[in-house]
Amino acid sequence: MKNISNQKRRLPYIVTIFLIPLYYGVFLLLYFQDVIGGISFVAILLINFIILFIVRILLRKKVYKRKITLAIYMMFLLFCFELPLIFYEGTSHVAYIYKEPFHARDTEIYLIGVDRVDFQYMESIQSVEDLLNKQQVPFLDVAEITNLDKYESKNQQILKWLHLQKNEVDQMKENVIHYLGKEDEHINVFLNQDNISGNSAGLGLALTGLILRGDFQNNVAIAVTGALSANGDVLPIGVLKEKILIAEKYGLPYMIIPTKNAEEAAQIQEEQKINIKILHVSHIDEAIQLINEMNGKNK
Repeated sequence: MKNISNQKRRLPYIVTIFLIPLYYGVFLLLYFQDVIGGISFVAILLINFIILFIVRILLRKKVYKRKITLAIYMMFLLFCFELPLIFYEGTSHVAYIYKEPFHARDTEIYLIGVDRVDFQYMESIQSVEDLLNKQQVPFLDVAEITNLDKYESKNQQILKWLHLQKNEVDQMKENVIHYLGKEDEHINVFLNQDNISGNSAGLGLALTGLILRGDFQNNVAIAVTGALSANGDVLPIGVLKEKILIAEKYGLPYMIIPTKNAEEAAQIQEEQKINIKILHVSHIDEAIQLINEMNGKNK
């Protein structure tokens, strides 16, 4: 009988633990489907927190107050977690702008990057394109920012605030230095540019460092993009279409990309009628071998 009584007392807590996340999940799904905006989503959580808090004050029996306190704590934590969404609400579109490849002197390695410009409260992709054309800005593509994009950005920022995730540029620099064994001047020359973001220059920076210290030579103009792990693995990158377009527009005959982006690259080549020869690698050693072959050397 005592066990049954204890189970009855625990039941409201168990129900709360399941119902609050379920309730939260319904509105999160609506947010992901762009049915509601970030401000509305956060406001719903705040209103429910206030309602639960008021109900707790009005309740007279302590036993009920203890049970609803759990729901209040859960709703408050969810509200705090989602509150940063309001700072992303205004961003509606993003434009990818042509950026001249960074040429590492005496290496013929060209690091491909893309400038990104966010737009606030624009009505459509066409309105952004019209504005860019009016300002004579050479853009590559314009995309709409979805609520899922905003949510991912918010989560990444929270991880950085909690020091659970490093800035991508800092992580890239750390990985390249670890692979090369020392900090080369060319890394800082690249990073001292304006508007450096992301980690897709890692492979190119490491190849540049190896060439500059005499490990191998390259006399063929090659576009390079790819993130690099500390042990030399080449990791996938984003904004690939725009980077391929920049490489072709600049007149580079070859481009090295991560193997995990190979399928995407093939589709882009077919759709955009790209003539540049794209090669893919999964490790920096494969990139070195390809470059040696291009230079007529087999090692």
